Amino acid sequence: PLFVTFSEPETLPSQPRSNLTNKNFNAKNIDMRLTQLAPSVLVCIAFMSAAMQALWNDDDGSDSYLKDSRWWSLHRLAYRDRDWNVREAQYHFSRRQWSQFSPKKCSFDPELIRAALQGVNMALRECERQMATERWNCSRIAANYQYGQPNIFGRLLWRGIPETAFTLAIISAGVTASIAAECKRSLTCCPCHLTQVDNSGAPQNAITRPGCDHNIKFAKGFAKRLLDKTEKGRDVRYISLLHNYNTGRRAVAKTMKKRCLCHGTSGSCTYRTCWKEVASFQKIGQLLKMQYTKAVKVMQGSPVKIFKTFRPSLGDSGRRRRRRILNLVKVEEHSNRLTRPRRSDLVYYENVSSDFFCERQTYWSVLGTRQRICDAHGGNCSHICCGRPYRTEYYKHVDEKCNCRFIWCCEVKCEVCITDKHRKVCS
Repeated sequence: PLFVTFSEPETLPSQPRSNLTNKNFNAKNIDMRLTQLAPSVLVCIAFMSAAMQALWNDDDGSDSYLKDSRWWSLHRLAYRDRDWNVREAQYHFSRRQWSQFSPKKCSFDPELIRAALQGVNMALRECERQMATERWNCSRIAANYQYGQPNIFGRLLWRGIPETAFTLAIISAGVTASIAAECKRSLTCCPCHLTQVDNSGAPQNAITRPGCDHNIKFAKGFAKRLLDKTEKGRDVRYISLLHNYNTGRRAVAKTMKKRCLCHGTSGSCTYRTCWKEVASFQKIGQLLKMQYTKAVKVMQGSPVKIFKTFRPSLGDSGRRRRRRILNLVKVEEHSNRLTRPRRSDLVYYENVSSDFFCERQTYWSVLGTRQRICDAHGGNCSHICCGRPYRTEYYKHVDEKCNCRFIWCCEVKCEVCITDKHRKVCS
């Protein structure tokens, strides 16, 4: 620690100590004493303040980073209990986030909250499936689900590593995909978005009519307000966070597929209705996993000047304003050329040791790979176990419904089968 001692200048008039306890002391003398302090002392005080602020920021990562992601911990309740009172979720959201569920044109819609939470649950299950062959398999500890914790992954999301980039992207994709699909079923505030008529692949003499799409535009905008708008910052961590959130939303829009339904008598396709819908989330997860394997390391570049045209009213011709935006540039070892990452890239800005996920680290909410099943999904046990030995465990699997047969009429009978299986577990 740094200690600073203050000495009174000799030019200051001496005053008796009893004057300090006098209620009617002269404030003018105190102001004079402060103004006559040595400039070097003031510089030292400023240096100490800056140093303490830096130490504070380094101690806990960042107080403002992912501070409004506490609501992720409610994904289990929304998935298991359909009768769960969504009003109880209010205290897990910030005031700005909670206002998104009561738009100006619509009343409070509890199904919008359920859709967002179901999207988080869907994203976490897909994250576990896609990362099953990696050293970090989207694991979480129970302590991070307690009220008051910043997020369900703990401090791990403060690290700027590829695993963090994949997690943020798939959470954003899950919220977007769930809301877009739910728009067509139960959301009252989500307008129907008509698809463009496309006759490609249609039978002859068939008339194509537009159907109601999964409203990806509404879903992307809502997910952006729920996830992006609550974050603040001007550093590489903040810019990377927004970039990976946006990459997840773009993955949902990119994988959307067209579906048509024929109408007519006797199975004829006199006319058909076509719409665009969100693809299966497993396909979205596969796309993000491929982008994870090709993640790009970035650093913060200098602000870029752009020109944007503003049109305040319909009769105005518009005017151009100069604005500075923060940007990211790729870190390329063998090139001096500065290039920006693509919007479809997952980005990271920090390297960790190759064995970072091998041992348990409570501070970073890392469980390690000990006692980990390594061959359930065709994984490489040598890689997952970090070079440690692994053992083979034999167990009995009970299947209550096997060898089912239909008995006339009308019953289905099944047997209970017990099979011997084995698995490999890291030591």
